[in-house]
Amino acid sequence: MANLQDIATKAGVSKVTVSKVINNYESVAPATREKVHKALRELNLQASDLKRSKDSSMMIGMLMPLGDMTGNRFSMGILAGAEEKALEKDYFIVIGNTVSMEREAKVVAKMLQRDVDGLILLSVNAELDGKHLDDLIQNKVPVVLVDQRLKDFPAHVVRGDNFAAAIKLIDHLVELGHQRIACITLNPARSTHADRVKGYRTGLINAGLKESKEYYKIVGNGVTSYEATRSLLVQENRPTALFVAQPSMLMNVLRAVQEYGLRVPEDISIVGFDDQYAVLPEEYRSFFTSINQSARLIGSIAIEILCQQMNDASLEYQEIILPGALTIRKSTAPAPAI
Repeated sequence: MANLQDIATKAGVSKVTVSKVINNYESVAPATREKVHKALRELNLQASDLKRSKDSSMMIGMLMPLGDMTGNRFSMGILAGAEEKALEKDYFIVIGNTVSMEREAKVVAKMLQRDVDGLILLSVNAELDGKHLDDLIQNKVPVVLVDQRLKDFPAHVVRGDNFAAAIKLIDHLVELGHQRIACITLNPARSTHADRVKGYRTGLINAGLKESKEYYKIVGNGVTSYEATRSLLVQENRPTALFVAQPSMLMNVLRAVQEYGLRVPEDISIVGFDDQYAVLPEEYRSFFTSINQSARLIGSIAIEILCQQMNDASLEYQEIILPGALTIRKSTAPAPAI
């Protein structure tokens, strides 16, 4: 007798959708329901023959680089939003902690062995390349990418608008009279950081400012954010503002500035991203001017789209881009006359 996978293949839907149709879930669209019933008829099957099938695990896999589980508050916020929405829909989330591409590939394989119905993926991949995830495509596993895009990997995406957010930060600094604005970023090969760097450069162009190679610093490969900041401050024409592309770098950047004998914001301004998710001392939790986005909302929307995809494998591609809000605080001021 044909199984759920046979029916799913013939109907062009996922196994989860077949299971829901068979067990009379109301959440399945009428057109999708008819596809499944047509496949059943063509395979000479009755829904009752397969009722209460165990092929739907009602589990969603969530792969994310959690690190020490406390330092990555943005990921934890995404997880909280996803878990809340999943429980609303009677799904249980299985977490896979990934710290490298090799680990990520192994966790994907384990998730497939557990027959999860779909995956939410915050990839650690820094090369914008989804080749190590080919098994997901071959197994037709519903996937939603969160907080980045991967080249040649056909998955729905939910992310913040990092490009527009970066432009907002540069516009704010330009309005304050800053012209020498430096950028401190992680590897821009990852789409999140690439979008922020692109926004930084676009913001400068929009303001009629030229980008200086001396004002662009990449953290990593032995270079810390503290060292990158110091290398900017010792320049003869040091920048009057620092664009910090990663929240985890904010305190090291601030420490480098203060230990060099400069004041924030009187001598130099600092802007960043998602400071509410950074690990900051109490006195600095409302200090940095930054772009903030709702990690919980990103997680919730990702589950919503994943469930739509699990109900209808032919769901049209979606890329949900959420705007960030500029919060002006104490770390920015008019450019000093130097």
